[in-house]
Amino acid sequence: MKKLAIVLCLSIGLSISSCNQAAKQADGQSEAHGSAKLVALTNSTSADKVHLYFQINETNQTDSSVIYEAKSQYKEDTVGLKVEVLKNIVPGLNVDGSPNGEVGFHKGSVRISSIGAASDNLVKGLGELFQMPTTAKMTSETLNPLVFSSNKDAVDLSKASTYSFKYFFDNSTGKEAELFGVLDTYKKSFELTEKDSTYRAAILATFTGN
Repeated sequence: MKKLAIVLCLSIGLSISSCNQAAKQADGQSEAHGSAKLVALTNSTSADKVHLYFQINETNQTDSSVIYEAKSQYKEDTVGLKVEVLKNIVPGLNVDGSPNGEVGFHKGSVRISSIGAASDNLVKGLGELFQMPTTAKMTSETLNPLVFSSNKDAVDLSKASTYSFKYFFDNSTGKEAELFGVLDTYKKSFELTEKDSTYRAAILATFTGN
């Protein structure tokens, strides 16, 4: 069963480096003394695993979700996404930290969509970072991945906290695009990290819809 296989790797958790980068980015913002300049999309263009960092701004709420605009800077371009997160996502980890595959997976508990030119710029940037140049634009369809909540507590977006997820995106390659993610409502950041470089074609196919 696919979910059981996925659960085996989830217990490893997310890379600690994502938290370290978020802290560095936050420090950089403080040093800017209120500068409106966006943070960099990534701190390294040659890392084995590409890590993407965005600042988030809450733009709307529905009865069941909070909607954020996530933006950062890649070279001279503003890049970004719309991220919609369901309220009160149930935890996917047991108290002892072991994965609970029965309740931890939920389709579309985090949804991603285009905000126009900034999202097209993101796709272009991803192509460069992945060494897979593309002229495609961000798909107009909402990305609705299978999401595993890598948290011991329910996600409460009204609190300042850090929440971790793993995403599985369907796409035209036939291979799910797997990404790790962090939503930090204290530092107001959204992060995505590739599982490994073998998923790059699938990630691009996911974001372009091609």
